[in-house]
Amino acid sequence: MEFTEQMMRPPQEAHSLLLRATEGFTYNDCHFCYVSRGYSFRAVSEEYLEKEISKYQPFFPADTKIYLTGSNPFALPTATLKAYIKILRAHFPLFSELSMQSRIDDIHGKTPEELNELCALGLKHLYIGVESGNNRTLKLMNKGYTAEDAIAALQSLDKANIAYTTFYVLGLGGQGTAEECGRDTANMFNKVHPRRITTTGLTIFQDTPLAQMVKDVIFVEPSEREKIEELKIFLETLNIDTYYDGIHYLNPLNYRLQTGNIQEKTKIIADIQQILNEYSTADLELMVNRKTMISL
Repeated sequence: MEFTEQMMRPPQEAHSLLLRATEGFTYNDCHFCYVSRGYSFRAVSEEYLEKEISKYQPFFPADTKIYLTGSNPFALPTATLKAYIKILRAHFPLFSELSMQSRIDDIHGKTPEELNELCALGLKHLYIGVESGNNRTLKLMNKGYTAEDAIAALQSLDKANIAYTTFYVLGLGGQGTAEECGRDTANMFNKVHPRRITTTGLTIFQDTPLAQMVKDVIFVEPSEREKIEELKIFLETLNIDTYYDGIHYLNPLNYRLQTGNIQEKTKIIADIQQILNEYSTADLELMVNRKTMISL
């Protein structure tokens, strides 16, 4: 069995043991994303996973963190995930945390009992591309779910004690939507308990439906100023204690913040406002220079 899709990982998994679980994606209809296009969704066999993990076992401690790569391995049946975990435990009996990517509808595909069982076995964390809490934006980008769907799925993870990191794309709603997208997304997260919220700034990548939407003037990309304004509104509206991580290179500004630290949050919001006051729209476009950004 040969897998050719490039393995990817979130920045937070830089020191984890990376093992391929799937190739492709169960849902390739998001308009802004190019990842996994052209690959059919398929999973590794237990034999393949056993062989791969044996190669890396000498180089990682018994309590290592493990990240199963793929666009959404959590879509796999619970029985398959349990079989994978059994193999991982045989080689790394003390692994501290197992993480993987998931779509919102993958979570809805698991019963509360299955979520509890997977958590008890060591699946402690998921990465989820929520992208926005604004329903108009989710529909425009053909995400396949609503903000209400996302809230229900994330609340089910909260109940099962499965932690999660969510991804949010600043500017995804298009020109003129900074206020509604920032507020709606913060209000969505205010109803759940993410371990971390990670943002990126919208970048139009070639060979995506969104790139064609721009050519057809169906979608107008917001300026970097608008993306920064959306971030400011989001942070002002967010009232849960979580960790905000904005250091991804696609962001127009790079911040990290424990949002429950009111003094630090106030300082960062003031800093964002100062940037908006001191730099022109043209200056901000040049500073970010999105044309040089080639990858998620």
